[in-house]
Amino acid sequence: MTLELLINLLTSIGVIISVIFLAIEIKKNTQAVRSNFYDSFANSNREFLNQLIMDRDLGKLFEKGTKSWSKLNEEDKRTSNFLYIQMFRIWENLYYQNKMKVLEPWLWVSNKNTIISYFYLEGIQEWWQIRRQSFSKEFVQFLETSNKPENGIKVIEDLLKPKLKVEKPTKKV
Repeated sequence: MTLELLINLLTSIGVIISVIFLAIEIKKNTQAVRSNFYDSFANSNREFLNQLIMDRDLGKLFEKGTKSWSKLNEEDKRTSNFLYIQMFRIWENLYYQNKMKVLEPWLWVSNKNTIISYFYLEGIQEWWQIRRQSFSKEFVQFLETSNKPENGIKVIEDLLKPKLKVEKPTKKV
């Protein structure tokens, strides 16, 4: 084997090792980006929910508005409007990250169910008609072409209602 051939072989092996190392680093970086995004999303979501927990009146107003936007007074509409914009911006970002393939599919499905369930609440639908232009066309289309879930989100008022007793069928002997 000539010296030139040996140098070419070693150079080729070095390039192959570099490409393998680069692929491993890219994969690690992609995982880190995904993890960082989800952590950021979880923090945004936690902050949003925390404000509703810490201020009980704000939490009640949030739910009241989801039931009927039109029944809110001017001040309540102002506050609810900001809350809903905040919530939908968080979700618009999540939608975008899903389009960019940052989210794991199972993670998108669980969050998509929540988004669509809230989107179809009566009060949110009333609000949406006056705010839809504030969001990207893609996000608007995603929401408006989604199917209304059979079992949507329940607000506390609905969850506190007594359950109907369902009688179990008896076996005939």
